[in-house]
Amino acid sequence: MRDTTAGPGYYPAQGDPPGTVRYWSGEQWVGDPVPETSGYVPPTNIVDKPYAGLRIRIGAALIDGVAANIVVAPVLWPELRDAFEANIQSASPTFDFSISPALVALSLGWTLVTWLMISRFGGSVGKLTLGLRVTHEDGETTPPGYTKGAMRSIPDVVSLIPLPGSVVVLGFTISSLVWVSTDPERRSAYDRIAGTRSPSAG
Repeated sequence: MRDTTAGPGYYPAQGDPPGTVRYWSGEQWVGDPVPETSGYVPPTNIVDKPYAGLRIRIGAALIDGVAANIVVAPVLWPELRDAFEANIQSASPTFDFSISPALVALSLGWTLVTWLMISRFGGSVGKLTLGLRVTHEDGETTPPGYTKGAMRSIPDVVSLIPLPGSVVVLGFTISSLVWVSTDPERRSAYDRIAGTRSPSAG
């Protein structure tokens, strides 16, 4: 334990590896230990900010979707075009589209970028654009760190599995819409599995 009168900041925590520091909120340790000279972005205190509602979350998701499509379009659209042309020329048309390894690799790459952005900067492209932040469960400290960022990315990774992935994404989407609309703290399904919250930074 450290002196509980110390203000928020990075300090060595008892039991952590030598040469690391952990963020002290003023009341408790938050996040994982990080190298003392890593240049880690200090958490930003955003207490007393309102939790993000449904409309702004949908807006952030749309921005993320547009950004993701820009990334995968060079591979996705030629594959869709070829599948469509093959279907037209077929004697018994049945639209058959299989996901190529290149498309899977690009999708995984985008998921990795989103994970890193949430872990280090507290939000995806859409969230940061609209002034939202992903925080620890206390609703105050951002970024949430790599572990919580990875937990939020699990549905995105599962979504790459064609049939079960679609079911998982649909379930997460519906449950998030319901929870964000009805929960006083506006916690989505992603917030619940990762132990995070999403207040507005503005």
